[in-house]
Amino acid sequence: MSQADGKANGHLDAEKQNQPQKRSAIRALIQDFSPIWFVYCMNAGIISILLHQLPYRFDGLGVLSTIAFMVDFVLFIVFSIIFLTRFALYRKQAYTEITDNIQDLSFLAAWPIAWLTLSSLVALIVSTAGWGGHAFTVVAYVMWWFGAGWMLLTYFFIFITMVRKAKASGEGGGRLPPLILMPAMGIATVATTGGLIASYSYAISARLAVPIIIFSFLMVGIAVFTATFLYTLLLYHLFTEGWPVPAITPAMFVTAGPFGQSAAAIQLLSSAANTYRRFAGYNRGPFISANAAQPLYVVCVFIALLLAGMSSVYALLALYAMVERAFQKQLSWTMSWNSIIFPIGTLTTACNAFAIAMDSPAWRTVNTALVLILVILFLVNTAFMALKIVKGELLIVREDPRSQKQE
Repeated sequence: MSQADGKANGHLDAEKQNQPQKRSAIRALIQDFSPIWFVYCMNAGIISILLHQLPYRFDGLGVLSTIAFMVDFVLFIVFSIIFLTRFALYRKQAYTEITDNIQDLSFLAAWPIAWLTLSSLVALIVSTAGWGGHAFTVVAYVMWWFGAGWMLLTYFFIFITMVRKAKASGEGGGRLPPLILMPAMGIATVATTGGLIASYSYAISARLAVPIIIFSFLMVGIAVFTATFLYTLLLYHLFTEGWPVPAITPAMFVTAGPFGQSAAAIQLLSSAANTYRRFAGYNRGPFISANAAQPLYVVCVFIALLLAGMSSVYALLALYAMVERAFQKQLSWTMSWNSIIFPIGTLTTACNAFAIAMDSPAWRTVNTALVLILVILFLVNTAFMALKIVKGELLIVREDPRSQKQE
């Protein structure tokens, strides 16, 4: 064989080695499974809640809400099995890849958030069904307390991991990504779902409801102050470095989540205390009493207006960023588009509570319009995800990029 042939074969061997390894579909699914997929469960859950609580009713609305609930439930089980299997088979690799990636680390909060939406839907849909009853109120109650503890542990794990690994720097030269607010939004979700369970669960007693209400107010404090501190850093990076990179620009909507969810939470919690008379039924001390419940409700609606106002500002900033990227022809669909629905859903939940507090047709109209937009966006995201999965560009990617990195 000539020297030229030897060189040619050497080049071919080198190219072959540099090509990503092919994997089986099952291995690709498990090895690359990211916690970002639980965002899809979150989105189905919030849409189910919004449809169930929609002020303008029509035939079939309950069925649509139940369908969204079942999507949330089934996908949560499937995704949880895949995610746990990833850790069972690739322990060190899975842990390292998630904790070294600030986006995946932040998305760990999506798992308990999805669980919390399920707990509230068990209360809203299952416990109030003809075949449900108080037994499922207890199920929702236990699920919620488990989810609250899970979310708190996740909150501390994410931030402690960032400190230990000094991972407070994301993409773009050390800037903080908007997804850093996911844990704060998750803590606020503990409170919102607690308010739903304390208000709407079938035959829930004051003895069960009041501990949820008190604990949930504590969670609102954690969420609001955590978000406030992080907002300062995020705004600093916006002023000094501009918008995030196009691929994660839609994730800016996460900035609307903590305050929007907190605005919804304090209204639901104070409504449970006052309108549903949980404080009157408990009646212990000057705070947990019927006399304290009504002024508490009024104050909470006022504070919720302040929080919802700031949440709307962040949502409008995120919308402008996406429009600007679109005009610059830099906007394309990525998985970060799924980050839009839940944060805006939290603000929509707050709007529904405002409509009840003020008996306002305007708030009811805004709430209904936002729900319609979110449902359309959910379907659009589903279509894009299905297309990319069929093309082998998402969820099951047979080529393993790790093999190329190891060369």
